Amino acid sequence: MSDTIPNPTDAPAPPQQWDPFQLMDRMDEEALRKELEGVASTDLVYVVKESGQEIVGLSKTGVDECCMALVSQGQVIREEDLQYDLIGEGEHREALFKVKAARFAVSPSGQDVRLDQVIGVKRQPLYHEPAHLDLDTRVPSKKYRGRTYRELLAHDEGRDYLGWMAENFNEPEIREFVRRILDGDEVVGQRGRQLNPHWYEHGAMKAARNARFRLIPGNVRAQVIATARASGRTLVVDGPTGAGGNASRMAPAPQPTVRVDLQTRSGPYAPTEKQIAFYQRLAESPVFTDEERTRALDWLATKATRQTIKDQIDWLKRQVETRKPRAA
Repeated sequence: MSDTIPNPTDAPAPPQQWDPFQLMDRMDEEALRKELEGVASTDLVYVVKESGQEIVGLSKTGVDECCMALVSQGQVIREEDLQYDLIGEGEHREALFKVKAARFAVSPSGQDVRLDQVIGVKRQPLYHEPAHLDLDTRVPSKKYRGRTYRELLAHDEGRDYLGWMAENFNEPEIREFVRRILDGDEVVGQRGRQLNPHWYEHGAMKAARNARFRLIPGNVRAQVIATARASGRTLVVDGPTGAGGNASRMAPAPQPTVRVDLQTRSGPYAPTEKQIAFYQRLAESPVFTDEERTRALDWLATKATRQTIKDQIDWLKRQVETRKPRAA
């Protein structure tokens, strides 16, 4: 028997476990980024499929929907305090957010009674993780937003722009990658860490989401999840077949025309059925783009009240009367 004690560093590192809830958190961060740009998310539920099983979680928008359902039951969740601390150095800096939230029962006369209180926390990196680079990666450019390196290589104007990037882009990893693909190499690289300009908003909103989630009763969560799955307001993701991988595909479930679920939007402040029907008819007008229509219907399904919908109906009517129909 050997007396030598094995060195732990010589042992192979255990495979990194793939966490579906971290994937959901990243999808929430992407939804928050779009929300800051004025594009609201309509996905209430995330469904991650892995090894024949489904892992279901509420999105930040789904938590908002649960809070609205509580309002119809005479309860309201209020965020009362937000604090954060910065830790780490350089590109590894993180912010630790803490949000205090409380649930109140509110009477028709406006009196409220404090029911319970919780703390929600979130660790938010200030820098994005290094991103993968290959020919099918999208080019970080406003001029060619959404285009890939492979698409730009296919025409002279795109190659001219890549030539400019190879000399002037502010990230050395991208400059080197572009030089090599212009020389005909099909290479794979990695982009350096990038500062997330919205780290504060992302961390604060996710900590608030976590606090509010803890105050939502289980039956309300189940109701919103069932409604979302029935109406197609879910985002379905296929997870990897084994641990340590990344999501292999992200595809939204079929999205029918958004309709308001009157059961979850009941109450004295909810829009009337007549208001909803009129608003939807106006939003379906061909004068609106698909993006405008999606935003309008999402606002109706998540934020409209009996008073605010009146102004929105007036605005939609003016657009229908003054705009020219857009070509299909």
